[in-house]
Amino acid sequence: MKKEINIYDLHAKAFPTVAAYVVTDKTGDRVATIAFKYPRDGAARLWCYLHIVGKPMARGHADGYGYDKASAAIANAARKVETYSKEEIESHWAKHAETRDSIVSAVSPDSGFHWDQKLRAAGFNVFQAV
Repeated sequence: MKKEINIYDLHAKAFPTVAAYVVTDKTGDRVATIAFKYPRDGAARLWCYLHIVGKPMARGHADGYGYDKASAAIANAARKVETYSKEEIESHWAKHAETRDSIVSAVSPDSGFHWDQKLRAAGFNVFQAV
């Protein structure tokens, strides 16, 4: 008799050092995705991939240990997100430019709050996907 494979065990083995999130605005529209690649030892580099709708994905990182590396990594990534040009803002991208600015300003400062708390305080919803 063939042993049954537990899909949840396979998933846990495939993604032990990865977390992914979806960010929506108050209407439920997806405005960003965030993925973290955690180091296996906890002290090495943590990578953050931040994709705000309408802009190219940005990557940031944080090193060391003893602090909230995820918030530091997303702040690093947010500082690399491209801004919108005046022409883009004057066209149909105005709402996206406002959203981009809100997300970047929410997660960029080191305020002592966790990155998802900062986004929620700025009016966004944050859902963990992986």
